[in-house]
Order: sequence, then structure tokens, then C-alpha cells
Amino acid sequence: MKKYKSICGIILILALLIGSIPIYAEDNADSGTGNTGNALADKGYYRGSEYMYKVSVYVGLSDQSDQNTDLDSEWKMIGTKPIYVKPSNFTLSSNVFFGVENKANYQNGSALAPSNSSIIVTDDPPPIPITNGGNIGAVKSYFGDVNTLDMFINYFAAQKGTTREGLVESIVFNINGESKNYPAEEILPIKVDGEYQNKVPWLIVYEPVIISYLKDGTTVLAFTATEYALAQKLGYFNFRGGSDGQYISGMTHSDLPNSIFLEESWFGFPVTSALPDNVYWDLDRIIAGGGWGMRLLKANADNVVENDTEYDYEYRVDTDVITSVRIYADEDVTPDNRHESEAAYSNPVDNTATITMTANGYTSSTEVVIPAGGSELVWLKWHTPSIPGDVTIQVNVTGNSAAKIDGTSRSATLTGKVVDLSLSEPPNPTANDRNDDFILPDIPSKAEKTTANWGIYDCNWIPVWVWHPKWEWEADWHRVSEHGWIGSEEDRHWGVTGHHWVDRGLWVDNGNFVDEGYWEYDYTNYYASLTGTMTLEPDEHSPTADEEIMKSGYGVDVNVSTYPVTNAPASHITNAQNVITYFPEFSYETYWRLLEEIGSGEFVFKENKYSTYSSRVHFTSLWFPDERYSVYAEIIDLWTPDGMLRINVTDDVTIDGDLYMDWHIGPK
Repeated sequence: MKKYKSICGIILILALLIGSIPIYAEDNADSGTGNTGNALADKGYYRGSEYMYKVSVYVGLSDQSDQNTDLDSEWKMIGTKPIYVKPSNFTLSSNVFFGVENKANYQNGSALAPSNSSIIVTDDPPPIPITNGGNIGAVKSYFGDVNTLDMFINYFAAQKGTTREGLVESIVFNINGESKNYPAEEILPIKVDGEYQNKVPWLIVYEPVIISYLKDGTTVLAFTATEYALAQKLGYFNFRGGSDGQYISGMTHSDLPNSIFLEESWFGFPVTSALPDNVYWDLDRIIAGGGWGMRLLKANADNVVENDTEYDYEYRVDTDVITSVRIYADEDVTPDNRHESEAAYSNPVDNTATITMTANGYTSSTEVVIPAGGSELVWLKWHTPSIPGDVTIQVNVTGNSAAKIDGTSRSATLTGKVVDLSLSEPPNPTANDRNDDFILPDIPSKAEKTTANWGIYDCNWIPVWVWHPKWEWEADWHRVSEHGWIGSEEDRHWGVTGHHWVDRGLWVDNGNFVDEGYWEYDYTNYYASLTGTMTLEPDEHSPTADEEIMKSGYGVDVNVSTYPVTNAPASHITNAQNVITYFPEFSYETYWRLLEEIGSGEFVFKENKYSTYSSRVHFTSLWFPDERYSVYAEIIDLWTPDGMLRINVTDDVTIDGDLYMDWHIGPK
């Protein structure tokens, strides 16, 4: 929850507590897939808990300004340069270098000029997708929250040494065709009597930032994907391999640009969609479109959705799923506390952390041990309801206080949306259907996630016995006689004249062995990968089909085979459980068929209720032209602690003619 420093902020917090969360829904951001890895010794590295967002805010100069106008001429950036927002779980060192421009300015020719002085806002922004295991829906929700926009406006006002009102009162706006200075309350996104007053739109441009520590041991960069690409292109650094390489290009060239990107072309900026996991973006592609998103608040906030629910996850009905959270440790989390003192060694107590997760009646409690600065995924494997709806997932951490969810909190409430994919089956094609304007669509190219990696820490005590000497004198007293002459002068003789005591003891080392051992962590890596194949062929009741050539109006059969490859126990993963097929006559949208599993990893069409033979078939449209007929399928719902794996497959047949050509009326 945000930390506001005004009475207005307190009111906003109270509003959040009672469930009224204003979210403006016009967004432009999507996310790909990917994995991040830890750096090796003598190489650059970055931490999964250390991320930020670079934020720029623009105000429209007209009530007609929108995403189709020119950002330079019809919008004005408030503030002098972008600011940064970070979570509270880490502290930035003073030698961090930031880029001073945003992506739009870089594309307009601004130079990469790093600075080590920027405004840093500490709040609770959600983790970045892919690089930090975040969720694009949560990111959209955060930057689409009017309260978030309001907070940023306050900081930009402070940056310029003015008030939030002063930011806009000197700007000339054109509203209803009249250009003049307007009162601030008609421009700022505030509510009066329950209605938003902004007569012009507002825009947030946000760019995920990863902090990297270069191998020279001194250089620390807080760069966006664009800035990493510019720095490499200009020859400042080599983030790839080689003698001068930092070996962090999986982040800089793949995961960070994939994390957030525009899903529509706004302000003339291109859509540069995600590439598959482990496929590196070239530098110009990153600069053009990798690693940024936008949120638009329209004039009069007519796209604000009150009490909008933003979901952390989306699941399918009647499906085995895995929900995971990442637990970070800022100090060692060990099996017990024997390392703390001699007394603790003699009587150790539990020093682990326990993560309890519940969802839909399922519960798991997992004990973890994690080294300081490390993290581990903890998960719950559960089964979704058979009907659509919302499911609440509760996470609580107990035990060792060093362990926190995402490095920030000890509890979290997540919301899952459970949907039914079987409700959008295509209508039955008829002989009267026409589509004279049909243009063969391109086969979709959606982001895939075909590999997952995770692991579990174990911790063992390595004894180191050290002798601690304790030298002590052990006394051994003996009585010793004293001899000499005794008696009278005339009868003197040699004899005992007296006695004294002599200590004939010695020094003895009465020390002992002390266990000065240490905890040693082991990390077991697990992986999973997903493969899939698809075969499309004419249905057996297409009498004139010739291998992969058929006439329109007849049906096609499909067979999808998929299986995982993994070294993990069965409790760590699920099988792929759903396959969705899309068809060219519907432009690969609107309608789809959910396949049915008939064997382990084997999926086919469900029985078609319009088929005379109850065949597992999809009927092609009679009007479909003599073209390639490609069916596109998404294999989904193979769940791992590292998220859901998905892969896209396609196959085609060729349409040549239509079924009327097989009809003959008349005598044989």
C-alpha cells in the first residue's frame, strides 16, 4: 500500500481499505516469457530482488489528445526528467549510474548520458515480469491506479520546485476549442463530488529497470533495456561474453526487453513483440520497442473502472495448477541457531522459516533454509474448481524473520481468475455462409515459455573441531625432612633437624575441543521443458481427399502430442492439460476449440455435435478459398514452480475446390 504524506493520501488509504480502488483501464503493455540466472564468479551479476521502474508522466495539451496524436507536439512531459520508483527491500548505493532520458527521448535522438543523481520514490511497485518473476496484470494495475498517478504528480512537482497546481496552471490547454490557462482543478486527475475533473488526458510511460553490478567491482548500473542496448551499441560495455564481457546478456538482451512491451502502436511507436525464451534481441530492436509500457487516463477519466479486480493469475477450470511465491532472505536462514553462541550450540532451537499457502481447500506448509541474499521459490500444488470464478490464495511466512515474500512482506493475498475455455466453440458452418472479403490471416506468433528452472536449498552443519588450551597447575605437595647435626657436643650425630613442604606438581592442559563449524548450503537445480507436435489431416469422411489436399466444407482431424522432460519429482510439476485450437476462418480469434485428452499427452477434437457420425472433427467453411488451411494450437497448463510452460504448434492442409464438386445429380 502506498505511503502518502497528506490528508488526501490518508483518505485514499481509507478508500483502499474499504475496497474502492480506482483503476483506469486504458493500457498498452504486454509481456513475454523467460528465465533469469545467477552470474558466476568474475562476471557481472544482478539480484532478483533489486528492480525499479523509470517513470515519465505527460499531460495532453488538448481534450482531443489521445494515443493516436503526436507525443512531442500534443503532449507535455511534466517535471524535468524521469523519476524512479523502487520497492523498500533494498538500499541503493551512492555510486549507481542512471540514464537521464526516457525511451521516447532516446528514439528522438537524445544521447545516453548517465547520472548518479535521480529522484527515487520508495513504494511497493510489483516485480517486473520475467526478470523478477512478476505478473503483467499486476504491473498494469499498479501503473493504472489513479492513486499511483497522483503520487507521481506530487514528486514531479517537487522536482520542479513547485506545487502540483503550479505544474499545470502555466500551461495553455485547448478544451472545447478554447485555448487558455485553465484552473488546476480542471486539469489534475482529482475527484470533486465523486467525479473526476481532468478535462485533458494523462499518460504514464514506465520502463522496467534492473540494477547490474559489473565485474570491475565498482560500476553499478540502473538501466532500462534501452539503455543497456545503447551502452553496448556505443561500445561503453559488453554485456555478452568474451574477455571483456559481463555475461549478463540473458537479462539485457532477452529477459528485460521481453518483460514489458507495447501491444499496440501508440504515438507512432512500433509494436515490437516478444521473442522466444533465450532468443536474444538485436540492439536496434531493443531500442525500437523493448522494455516499456504505457497507461492512459482519458479526459474526464471516462475509462476509470471503480472497484476493478486485477488478477495475479489466470487458471482454467478443473485443472491441476501450481501457485508459487519467491522468498528472499536478508540474513542466513538455517536449520537451527547453533552458530549464534556456545549456549545456543548446546541447546539449539529451530531457525527455519515456514511458508504456508492455501487455495480452494488445499494447504501446504514448507520449511525453507536460504543463505543471506538468496531466494527460493515456494509453491502450492492444487486443483481449480470445476466452475469459473475467483479464488483467493493466501500466503504467510512464520519462523525466521529474515525470510520475506518478494523480500518485502510476511503475508500476501493473491487472486486467481478461473475461466472456462469451452464456452467459445465455433458455430456450425452452413451452405449459405459467405465471406467475400476474406483475406487469409497470418498465423499468430505468440510468446512461448518452453523451459523452467527452479531449485531448493539444503543446509548442513560442517563441524570444525578446534582445541582450546587451558593450562592449569596441578599441585603435588610432599613433606621433606631436614637433616643436620643434633645432640650435645660430646654425643653429636647426624639426624633429622626438621621438616618442610615441597610442591612437586606440574602444568597440565585442561582445555577442550570446541566445534567452530559453519553452515554449508547446497542448491539442487530442477528443470522442466515442454515439447509438442501437431498433425492436421482431412477427416476420413472426406471421400475425395488426397493425402493433405481436400475440398472445403469437409472436416479436419487433429492430433496433438505433448510431453514434459524434467528431473523434478512429480510433486513439482503437472502435465500439459489443455490445448486450444484456433482457425483461419475466424482470423485465429473469437472462436476456438478446446481439445480433449484421450491418452497421456494425446489430444484430439471433442466429438462434434453437428457431425452425422459423431466424429472428432472441425468442419471447414464452404466458402474458404483455395489456400493453405492452417490450424494454430496453444499447448498450455504445464505448471511448474517457475510458472506455466506453453508452446505453440501448427499444421495445415490445402483446400482445393469445395464439396459441391463431389455431387452428381442424374443417372449413373
